[in-house]
Amino acid sequence: MLKNKTQLKFVRKSFFAILYGLMSAIGINVFLSHAHSYSIGVPGIAQLLQAIFTNFGISVSISFLMIIMNIPLFLFALKAFGFNYIVFSLMAVASNIFFLKIIPQVTVVTNDLTNTLVGAAIIGAGIGFCFNNGFSTGGTDVIVTYFQNKYKMKIGFINNLLNGVILILTAIFFNLGRSVYSLLGMLVTSWMMDFTFKKQKDTSIMIFTKASDKVADALRYFVHGATLLNGTGIYTGERTDIIIIVAQQDQIPYLRQTIKKADPNAFISIQDANAELGNYTQVFDD
Repeated sequence: MLKNKTQLKFVRKSFFAILYGLMSAIGINVFLSHAHSYSIGVPGIAQLLQAIFTNFGISVSISFLMIIMNIPLFLFALKAFGFNYIVFSLMAVASNIFFLKIIPQVTVVTNDLTNTLVGAAIIGAGIGFCFNNGFSTGGTDVIVTYFQNKYKMKIGFINNLLNGVILILTAIFFNLGRSVYSLLGMLVTSWMMDFTFKKQKDTSIMIFTKASDKVADALRYFVHGATLLNGTGIYTGERTDIIIIVAQQDQIPYLRQTIKKADPNAFISIQDANAELGNYTQVFDD
């Protein structure tokens, strides 16, 4: 059974790694390229460098530039996160490079703003899917993951800081218009990343139950701890205990199912939360 679960996890991660490569290539070749907007991270830097080299009469492919820039970043990832982490990141990068080569730069939309927003949203969703499954898309996402794990910073915010260099170079070598469109695209991508990456979002869960012993037993080996408070219902005067848990948003379906099984009459309240201090660690792999 454990072997089947491991195989299923490998297939799932492989699927999202390849899906990201496809989504990123579509976002760049079908949408961003027509608006002369640049993506985030290494693909965006590769786009920009290719455009700069072209101005100087030098022909170089985006795929080649991505390979060169990813080498030192993957060496850092290997040291910081281990081999298991970079396996799927390598798969995501290889998939992206492959699809960038085979997907033509066809025109679907002629409006530059629409191309920028749609392409950026597709790329952001693809990156978020990868983070949700415990690996990055390589490139600068390695740095993003490091800071997210160490300091619990939002991945979209970190990406905005890292991608500032793309906007500055775009304004210097081309014009401010390209920088503005690229900035809009980066903001949309970052928002989509944060929206899709549910594992970085914390929630506070309050469970009101008259069967606290059963619920506590069911939650005893949950990855995050829980606190039991003794309470009394004001209207009924009956004992109603409260169990408080801080967990990640993607863990809510599991908690809901577990609690319902232990006490079908339990009342659950869920609110957004930000866990900053104390013994709480987000889990990004399962």
